[in-house]
Amino acid sequence: MHPIDRAVLEHCQEDFQPVTALKGQIPSGTLYRHVGRLVALGWLEKHGPRYRTTAAGRRQVEGAAAARSWATLDAVYPPLALVPTATHRAAIELILAAAVARQHEVRPDRHPYFVLSGGTLHWKTSAGIFVCSALGLDPSLHVVDCGTETGKSVAIRRGGAGGVVFERQLLQAPFATFDEFLTASPEVRAALGVFLGGRLVVAFENQQMTVRPVPLLTLNPRPKATLEQRIGLSAPQIRRAILVNLDAVTMPDLARSGERALEAARAHPPVSLGAPAVDCRAFHDRIVDLTRAILAPDAHARVDVEIVANLATGMTAFIADPAAAIAQVGYDLGLVAETLGWTKAGWIQTTTAFSLEPARTVAVVDRPRGAAPPTAPSDDADRARVESPAEALTLAVRDPVRRKGHVPDFTLMEETRMRLIWLAHETDRDVDGAVNLLMDFYLEWRANGQTIETMERILTLARELELGEIDPDTLRDYLADRRLLEEYNCSFTDLPEVLQVLDLLGQLPMEWDWDIATAAMRSVADMMRAGIPASKVETFIASHQRLEALSFQATAETLATVLTEAGAVGDQREAVLRHLVEPATALVNRDHLEEQATRLREELAGLEGTTAQLERTVAALEQRREALRRDIAAAQAAFAQLEAERAVKAGELDVLTAFKTLLLQNTAASDPFFAELRKLDRWRTLGGAPDDVVGAGHVANLRAKLLALLQELLRQTSSGTL
Repeated sequence: MHPIDRAVLEHCQEDFQPVTALKGQIPSGTLYRHVGRLVALGWLEKHGPRYRTTAAGRRQVEGAAAARSWATLDAVYPPLALVPTATHRAAIELILAAAVARQHEVRPDRHPYFVLSGGTLHWKTSAGIFVCSALGLDPSLHVVDCGTETGKSVAIRRGGAGGVVFERQLLQAPFATFDEFLTASPEVRAALGVFLGGRLVVAFENQQMTVRPVPLLTLNPRPKATLEQRIGLSAPQIRRAILVNLDAVTMPDLARSGERALEAARAHPPVSLGAPAVDCRAFHDRIVDLTRAILAPDAHARVDVEIVANLATGMTAFIADPAAAIAQVGYDLGLVAETLGWTKAGWIQTTTAFSLEPARTVAVVDRPRGAAPPTAPSDDADRARVESPAEALTLAVRDPVRRKGHVPDFTLMEETRMRLIWLAHETDRDVDGAVNLLMDFYLEWRANGQTIETMERILTLARELELGEIDPDTLRDYLADRRLLEEYNCSFTDLPEVLQVLDLLGQLPMEWDWDIATAAMRSVADMMRAGIPASKVETFIASHQRLEALSFQATAETLATVLTEAGAVGDQREAVLRHLVEPATALVNRDHLEEQATRLREELAGLEGTTAQLERTVAALEQRREALRRDIAAAQAAFAQLEAERAVKAGELDVLTAFKTLLLQNTAASDPFFAELRKLDRWRTLGGAPDDVVGAGHVANLRAKLLALLQELLRQTSSGTL
């Protein structure tokens, strides 16, 4: 960092400050040139003639003071240095790490997708184009406009016969952008589930499909209350994603800086996705510790730690040192999580001090972001705060964090209250959210013409029909039948006459179906339209049967007329017919053989296509078998680890059991201690605290009783009475 930039940022770090105080140290022109640059970068914000360092600016100051650099990937791909904001850069670096993890099949699942959310002119689609250039991909093929897609076209296209005639190239690419996700139809969103599940191999229409690309969704959020409603993703889908809220990021002049980054990316050779240097799952516990140190407790359920481990493994393709790679992923994760308000205060210091050795990672305790300073501090407290080191650690145990209650201020039956609490836990909401969920469901139900009165009418109908229950399928079939009858201007009152028609159809000399019955009714109608009365039907049929017995159709009369007019009568008629039939028969036989040959060629082509499909299926099954073998090996390793942990826990349980037996055998010595402990517990139940006047007395007595208990146990041990 430039020394002048650092001086300005440190000067304005506490609150809005005029920069005129720096004019004695820095020339005015140089000073305001640097101030303008810092404002454009989003590191400084302006309010009138005063300036204040932003959160991004504070991160830059802290990063400059630390020995660790967060720009390591600049050496791998220099255009990253031109990306407009640190948040965009963090998302792109994580995408590159995710691409390595997918391409080298680090594991079969837990692969993230990415979501860039924000208004227009926030460099969302441009970020996707930048990554395409970084990976050597054509943006016209790998940036997909969700609003123009239909059905399952994001993955495959099928022909009229249902076969796959086209498979999108992006299925085998390392990256794909799905632009304007919220404009996609429900069918397209369902098809996108193939990409968002986090698995390398997925089942798709009774087949297996390998999903290579890292998906990036871009969207303009809806003006809704919850995150799920704003971005159109469920809570489980959010947990599998890396989300970025670009509306919370100060944007520079994108018309200048944004285009420079894209031009540099197009001009530079693509980055190489080499194999990871280290499998960071070996440092799983340290990754969990770092993730929890970065994220606020309420955000722990929003981020899958296994995804972070995958990203760390992928990052080692660019940063070989696992500690540095994990720290880089943690830093990038903190930047994007900060846009959602999911981070703890002081997370940047924790990430900077990260090490694979637990003792070296120091969590800096700071006032939560947005919390007001203590009111009316004493002079002694101010003096102590000034004299203490900037990163002094305290051994005092902080009071437990008590969450604000969300139970509405009215009386509920205990059973109802418990059911609401259960629903809140089941739906991952507070009680207010659970009640709102029920209200939203009811309002949606009512909007569809369904109300409580609808249920009352259902019950009234059940009483009238004297039915205790109605099978839903039966009711659905009844309503469907009624609609079908209404389409033909009929009702259930017409059914008796319909049954009479069925009896008449039963007189047909064969097993009939509706096609046969329809043909029979049409035949009767045709004869009636031809003017054949019922009394002559038998005569007409007998005549027709005689013609069929002679192998003649109704055209026999025309043929006889033509032969008579030609003078072919008597014996000549047969000779003429034979002369006509013999060449005609040969011609028909040849046409028949050609037709059979054509049909056989079509069947052969179909069999060849089936063979190719079966070969692809066999190859996919082979891949699946190998994946299952790897899963079995991983499961066996996990089982061995669990068995080792069980043995350790069993030893600890034996120690606790022995201590329990020791206490039960010395009830005279332990009863006073537990009696005092119960007093303290009762006091806390009544609303007291261990550090108030009464609680402090109980705590002092409890310490004395504990000391007496330990002394008695020591005495009995020394005397051999235990």
